[in-house]
Amino acid sequence: MRNQKTQAPVMVPVAAALGRHGVVDLPLQTNLVDRSGVVRIVEGRCAPLFDGQSLPLGVVLVLRDISERARLENEILRASKLESVGILAGGIAHDFNNILTVVMGNLTLAQLEVAATSKTARWLQEAERGAMRARDLTQQLLTFAKGGDPVRSAVRLPEVVKDSAAFALHGSTVSCEVEADKDLWPADIDKGQIGQVVQNLVINAVQAMPNGGKLVIVMHNDASPSGAAKANARPGARFIRISITDTGSGIRPEHIGRIFDPYFTTKQSGSGLGLATVYSIVRKHQGHIEVESELGKGTTFRIWLPAATEAPTSPQASGLSVEKLTGRVLFMDDEETIRRLAQTLLVRLGFEVVTVSDGAAAVRQYQEAMEAGVPYRVVVMDLTVPGGMGGKQAMEELLKVDPNVRAIVSSGYSSDPVLANHQAHGFKGVVAKPYRIADLARVMRMVIEEN
Repeated sequence: MRNQKTQAPVMVPVAAALGRHGVVDLPLQTNLVDRSGVVRIVEGRCAPLFDGQSLPLGVVLVLRDISERARLENEILRASKLESVGILAGGIAHDFNNILTVVMGNLTLAQLEVAATSKTARWLQEAERGAMRARDLTQQLLTFAKGGDPVRSAVRLPEVVKDSAAFALHGSTVSCEVEADKDLWPADIDKGQIGQVVQNLVINAVQAMPNGGKLVIVMHNDASPSGAAKANARPGARFIRISITDTGSGIRPEHIGRIFDPYFTTKQSGSGLGLATVYSIVRKHQGHIEVESELGKGTTFRIWLPAATEAPTSPQASGLSVEKLTGRVLFMDDEETIRRLAQTLLVRLGFEVVTVSDGAAAVRQYQEAMEAGVPYRVVVMDLTVPGGMGGKQAMEELLKVDPNVRAIVSSGYSSDPVLANHQAHGFKGVVAKPYRIADLARVMRMVIEEN
């Protein structure tokens, strides 16, 4: 028997049990190697035996195999740590996304003040792209730590795949080819979450090719996928199939059935969460993932993602091309800097704007405006207000005041389930922080023009 951590020998406490005339427990974290060489975690007690004259006869040692109990306790501890990381990540992401909203908004205002062809405009556009990349990284941190339902939209998949693969390949000696059908359908996905899927799979491939190799990513339309791919999807759904193939060392047959299990890893420094996260994200997209591998010849992951039924929105670099809108807007956010920024941006869009700091004030302001005959055309509300009424509760109150209220929900917690299913809570639109003025204007126009 040995100590689990130090590997120091653990002696059966015969002398101690006899000397004390009582039961002596074995030290905690004691390992026992059985005859087949399997290491088991045990707990045990050593009890003395005496004859009628209280003379020692010997001891009895009782051992109990607690390996399974210890494994479950470790899993619970890991899950608890992951939950703590998720709570921390959520708080950081919320604050960071609020900061990025202010940064991106002021970059937009700066772009509005300079000529579109000037060097300054190009620098501002580069800064905006950097801020968008920071937003995507924040979303990936949230997805890894907490999961969350995807906030989906029509997306051009090749752009997401190329950017995510290039980021994961930085510093490696692996070459990468990305191919796609010329008429590839747009995908109905959460861009940040699928970007994380691609990054995790590319990182795995790079680690399987330490001396370099080749990675091929191919995207095809697939109107008739296999039965397994259809099982988790809506009836009649179309799919885009992504194949990611490497020339690495491959996966052992005894491991291939467990690679998507949480905490399963064959790497000394691995957490066993990368592929589990990939599997979870794909399933939440009503998609499917399969793996095929041969030792020494490489691995192929195949992912089916649902195709979108509408065309993706064309990205806009700034608010210069946004058409003017009109009407009264009520904007609620607990951050004063965001309220000031929103006031400026929405006025530039053509709106008359009133800002408030919490949901209770928003409900009062909306009701007073209705009674005065000057109702608000749109309400934009932050979902989370520390110590006050947030957007979700405020929406419940607004619907009592006006069942036809047109409200948009916004939040720095971009993985919040309310954002993924905003219509169920009465909201007409959603915009996740940080957002560009073009994104905000697009959602507001959609809400205003909705029949």
